[in-house]
Amino acid sequence: FCYTGSFSVYAADGGARATVSVDLSNTYLEWSERNFRLNGLDLESNRLERADVLAWLEEGHGLFDLIVCDPPTFSNSKKMSGHFDVAEHHPILIRACLERLTPEGELLFSTNHQRFTLSPEFRGQELDTVPVDFRNRKAHRLWRLTR
Repeated sequence: FCYTGSFSVYAADGGARATVSVDLSNTYLEWSERNFRLNGLDLESNRLERADVLAWLEEGHGLFDLIVCDPPTFSNSKKMSGHFDVAEHHPILIRACLERLTPEGELLFSTNHQRFTLSPEFRGQELDTVPVDFRNRKAHRLWRLTR
């Protein structure tokens, strides 16, 4: 769910050796490519993958030190078989992400779902990332999870 690739662009600009951005949308991948190019970053070590995120994770494409997972609240893309609802499907998604982490790796899981409840099977640290002067303090929530 890379949207514009912002997390990967920041990581690459900050010195990450490599990034992978995964999305089903050609439009979002084009925006991501444009953002890499606008920031003078190469696409050799910063890959853009057109794929269903869950399927891509389950296929196993190596291990990662950091995964930023910021899924949509809901999606019923024609390119997917079925729908995605973060409240319903987040346990499957989080488990798949955790399986792709190195032993010391971290998963940052974020959602904009206003009434989201993290499944009790996960014990992650919730981080306060909404600026104090932002009018909606519940704009999003973010957890740091490890294996």
